[in-house]
Amino acid sequence: MFKGRSYLRGFCWRGYVYLLTGEQGARIGLSHNPGLDSAYWLARGYKEFRLLTPPLPLGTAAFLCEYLKRQLKTKNKLKAGQVERLLARAAAKVGLSYFSPGTNSPPDPGLLLPPAELENVRKVLAGRILWLEEAAQALVENRLELSIPLEDMLHYLYLRGEAELLPGVGYDGDGQPRCRRCGQKARVYQVTCEICQTDDCLICENCLVMGQARRCRPLYAIAGRSLPPLSLTAQESTPRLKFDLTAAQADAYREAANFARRRQPGQCLLWAACGAGKTEVAFGAIAVALAQGRNVLYACPRREVIRELYQRFVAAWPQVRIQALYGGSHGKYAPADLYLATTHQALRFYRCFDLVVLDEVDAYPLSGEPMLYYAVERACREKGQTLWLTATPPAEIAARARRGQAGLIYLPARHHGRPLPLPQIIREPRLKWPAAGGLPRCLQATIETVLQQRIQLLIFVPTIELVEAVVAGLKRDWPQPAPGKDWVRGCYAAHPHKEETIAAFFRGEFPVLVTTTVMERGLTIPRIAVLVLY
Repeated sequence: MFKGRSYLRGFCWRGYVYLLTGEQGARIGLSHNPGLDSAYWLARGYKEFRLLTPPLPLGTAAFLCEYLKRQLKTKNKLKAGQVERLLARAAAKVGLSYFSPGTNSPPDPGLLLPPAELENVRKVLAGRILWLEEAAQALVENRLELSIPLEDMLHYLYLRGEAELLPGVGYDGDGQPRCRRCGQKARVYQVTCEICQTDDCLICENCLVMGQARRCRPLYAIAGRSLPPLSLTAQESTPRLKFDLTAAQADAYREAANFARRRQPGQCLLWAACGAGKTEVAFGAIAVALAQGRNVLYACPRREVIRELYQRFVAAWPQVRIQALYGGSHGKYAPADLYLATTHQALRFYRCFDLVVLDEVDAYPLSGEPMLYYAVERACREKGQTLWLTATPPAEIAARARRGQAGLIYLPARHHGRPLPLPQIIREPRLKWPAAGGLPRCLQATIETVLQQRIQLLIFVPTIELVEAVVAGLKRDWPQPAPGKDWVRGCYAAHPHKEETIAAFFRGEFPVLVTTTVMERGLTIPRIAVLVLY
């Protein structure tokens, strides 16, 4: 870890660790508002409420609290000074020196928590793990207003055991920092934090794109679902498809449906050839889950795929409440029975779904990213089911399926029955271009074929610089070989006109597209050739 970084202002949780004693025994807790906790527990028979620490960042307070809970779990009676000695031992694990306890706060009998508001908050936030600011936005989107501060409302749910209070970055039992939002230990840094006014705050840079996970920032997690289960007829739960399934697809569809129908916790791999129709096959499992009134998540690494699938899902299930979540989408906290979401958006779900369908298991950015697998697994209920979809499963998943540790469904044939094209490897001595000048011979021959046969061509290159260089080289060597102004265009993830370029290529408005791996998946284009360069 290192210091020197500084982050902007935001909400900061600072609070206390406290000790309760009474005939029930001893109890350890933590609170940003001790008066609230004192009133809550004294009304439930405890006799003494005592603060053990001064105000601390949530990550530190939570570690001390959990450490004391573990140590006191087996002790029926506290000895004089025992808690203080344990507290000092725990504090040393996270680098805290001696501190004096805070000043006790009297109970706050004047804080009234309306039962109806509490229940509405619990329902809206059920199945979510959110920052306080995100929870507030969820209430706004659902048109809920509160008469007391939201942080007090959520803390009261925590006291009742209906919500979890977690630090954005906390500590493992041995005192090692870990992000509680994405579950990772790597890339957790010590920083100067203007929010909690310390120079030893912790921040996670694994999931920074989804907001700052800090030691002083609270996460609130509520398991469950926000809506009562759907009541669908058999006809309403059956997807409306625009085509008939082939025999192979129908067999795989039934196997997927049987996996969901068994309702046994576990995973199943749908191993399908590219273009075999695995999405429609997965509809079998989804239809069964919806008919049983279960919550479903269809997750995929890429935003473009989620946006395209949303229209297909709405057409298939017009009676079902469906929500699509991706970067830039609106209404992220609307209730639904079937969610389509990027794997990054799954970071905001918590023990919510009975069935999770994870598409493109091997695709970037999911492939090789433990954070996103962690997010999807946490979104699933503890006894839920996961259906993996892929044409090229990671070795670990394939091995689990072969060993019988996960179900396995094969779909080896595409819907039209034609075999998969076998790629041809061409050795090209001029692949040092563009530095050496001139196009590779294989590219020249392919362009001639494309223009003569009036088909389309996707050229994949590994870098943005090569996208621009290949486009420039093609325009230079073939100034105007095809009708239209731009017969060849380039595209990559950060391209300012990416969406328009992809849409125009799909419409067949130009024949050649040079791109990075942003276009490697989710494409169905007739009469297309593919060339991978460099």
